[in-house]
Amino acid sequence: MMTSERTLELRVDALAKRFGPREVFANLNLRLTRGDALAVTGRNGSGKSTFLKIIANAMEATSGRVAWRDGDADLDAAALTRAIGYVAPYLQLYTEFTLLEHVRLMQQMRGLPLHESGADALFERFGIAGRRNDRLSTFSSGMLQRAKFICALIHDPPILLLDEPMSTLDPDGIAAMRELVSSRRMQRITVIATNEEEDLDLCTKRLAIG
Repeated sequence: MMTSERTLELRVDALAKRFGPREVFANLNLRLTRGDALAVTGRNGSGKSTFLKIIANAMEATSGRVAWRDGDADLDAAALTRAIGYVAPYLQLYTEFTLLEHVRLMQQMRGLPLHESGADALFERFGIAGRRNDRLSTFSSGMLQRAKFICALIHDPPILLLDEPMSTLDPDGIAAMRELVSSRRMQRITVIATNEEEDLDLCTKRLAIG
């Protein structure tokens, strides 16, 4: 459990990643604290998504160190899972479930309860409250992206990682995403992998890769 709103920190030291002989990036160093919003920019294939996966503990670095710290202690894997909200095109949803069932499943996997009033508020915010009991297999690509945001935000995470977050969203979905990201920015560390100007406007810092 987070001890203070001021103690959360991401430390990246001399981070490098290679796939065989190909160097994706090397010697990346940064510090982020709560309230920071980092834009990770670079051409397609430069390693933006790889960087997000590494800091999310979903991929190993070739060398260097990533540490999420709460005060004087590193967050362990279980605590990090509960702390992160993650949205990316390559994250798959279980489309045999309804929207509400999927949100409940995500909370169970985090070991957290589902507060249905909070879920209802997010369903309303993203304009899909009427589809909460529909299977995700019936959703359009834009609606599935909204569902990903709901799953990522339902536990009000102190860490929010977004990879190309506006992908497939219509203007209403983009507006909802921007409002939800910006309204809670000071309570979080936010990292967005993007080259879109609309996304860059949400950020206070930038990291160029490649």
